[in-house]
Amino acid sequence: MNSDLFGLPLPSPRIIIKKSPIVKPFRLNQYALPADKPVYVGQNLYIRPNYIVSMPEFSKPKNYNSAAFEANKENLVDNDHKGVLSKKAMKDIKCCVNWLVASAKLKTLWHKESKQYYSFKVNFITLTLPDTYEVITDVMLKKNLLNPLLTTLRKGYGLKNYLWKLEFQENGKLHVHITSDTFIYWKDLRRLWNKRIISSGYMQKFYNDFGHSDPNSTDVHAVYKINDIAAYISKYMAKEDSQLAKVKGRIWACNQELAANSKPKIFLTNDECLSNLNCLMHPKIKYKAIETISGVFGQLKQIGEMFFITRDNWAQNMKGVIKDIYSRTCWNIRNLAPPSEHSMVF
Repeated sequence: MNSDLFGLPLPSPRIIIKKSPIVKPFRLNQYALPADKPVYVGQNLYIRPNYIVSMPEFSKPKNYNSAAFEANKENLVDNDHKGVLSKKAMKDIKCCVNWLVASAKLKTLWHKESKQYYSFKVNFITLTLPDTYEVITDVMLKKNLLNPLLTTLRKGYGLKNYLWKLEFQENGKLHVHITSDTFIYWKDLRRLWNKRIISSGYMQKFYNDFGHSDPNSTDVHAVYKINDIAAYISKYMAKEDSQLAKVKGRIWACNQELAANSKPKIFLTNDECLSNLNCLMHPKIKYKAIETISGVFGQLKQIGEMFFITRDNWAQNMKGVIKDIYSRTCWNIRNLAPPSEHSMVF
């Protein structure tokens, strides 16, 4: 089958992975269709730090009526997570973490109290709870502990971009994972977290058992030595936990600015495609075709492509409007700005 032909998407998509070509030529006539078919008018690009999805746009709307699409609509109506992270939620977590890491700059900071320099890009924080006389539910944790802590960190420590996720320990107690692009000294975080536990009345049992109110309730790691920071953090944050069925509210969340900027999409007209998509055809950029089963004989039709973009690709190979949108999205996230006009959230 000609891997350069695009067709309309049909039910039961199946992705076929192909080897990276030496050079992938772009031809505007590859979308030519018969007169009675929708006419190709341009290309939709969904830009992420680690990949770009390219999908054709036609003059008539596509008929999405597959079983998978209908099931997804039902899932949107039934908004109960049922204790399981959906594929969409896991994808959103990974997307936000990838943008958080891509937008964060490596910083060298001097901490006055410890009299040390710290190299820092993003951190990975764990907040735990001491043994308590009453069970601390997710509602209690978020209302009395987590939300007030985040407010304090935003106001007093310049907390900008962050993502948190609930998780259960084997003993059934909740804890929270947070990743952020803001340096927070571990002693300060521990003091603030324990202060919230004390003020909410959850420290009494620990004090009665150990005679003090300063448990080792926090763990802070500055993550900069791992080769693929985003993959490491997103994999950990997106893992499933069967005990989350007990959670009544949100399992995870991030700051509004990060969420708003995490899904940039652009549309290129037919005339704009050739000049702006040439950079994706570089031999160092790997790609795979997105194909769907078509017709009663199960033929495969290509409906789009996914290009895998590395950090080096962004620095050396990407140009034009694609690079501009990537750079602008990183700037927006770092500066807590709304999405740019030339991109939109889908």
